[in-house]
Amino acid sequence: MWALVKREWYVYFSSPLGYLILGLFLTLSTLFLWFLDTEYNLLNAGFADLNAFFVLGPWLLLILIPALSMRSFSDELRLGTLELLLTKPLSLWQILFGKYLAGLSLLSAALLPTVVYFFAVNALKLEDSPVDWGSALMSYWGLFCVGASYMAMGIFSSLISRSQVSAFLLAIALCFVQFYVWKAVADLQQDEGLYRLFNSIGIFEHYLNFRQGVLRLKDVVYFIGLNYMLLYLGKWRLNQIKNH
Repeated sequence: MWALVKREWYVYFSSPLGYLILGLFLTLSTLFLWFLDTEYNLLNAGFADLNAFFVLGPWLLLILIPALSMRSFSDELRLGTLELLLTKPLSLWQILFGKYLAGLSLLSAALLPTVVYFFAVNALKLEDSPVDWGSALMSYWGLFCVGASYMAMGIFSSLISRSQVSAFLLAIALCFVQFYVWKAVADLQQDEGLYRLFNSIGIFEHYLNFRQGVLRLKDVVYFIGLNYMLLYLGKWRLNQIKNH
């Protein structure tokens, strides 16, 4: 399985595409946080925190992750190399987890340089302004969980389509629905029970708890369950392809 992870890394960075995708994510986040005169600009926020980045982050990842995952299986299907991969002494779960872990390592590679933003804010703050390191770490963990869920959706989308473009667009749609649409539906409800139900289905409410520095078991269970369900659907689809 680890050989498959290394292979995925080689595929991503053997062409300029991997560098361009990661570079685009860092460029956009830097422009919005430090240069563009928007509500996300940290210099205009007046607070020594990265809350603006954690508000913006899921929307940037909504483009980054589908772009990284769109070729995970669609290329294999298009080129006919998936059948060869299925003949290897690897279980379907190992193949899926190999692709998934490679994607998570790329997600980590994208998020790691953004730690510089935190140190920059820490250097610019007034001496008597405390920085909540614990809340920042919790927010990073929440953003990673959101990215991991996007990655699982992207891999599933890539298994459905042979076209990278179709897989990319489908992944964006799935991520958007799971992150924002359920919250939008919840906001339309008059009944409190329905409001809580729709909010609990979507990612937004669970991520918001992490952003606020709150660690709750139900949020951890939610992200684990969501990722497992998506990967299980991927395994089901992979089994269909194998037996076709």
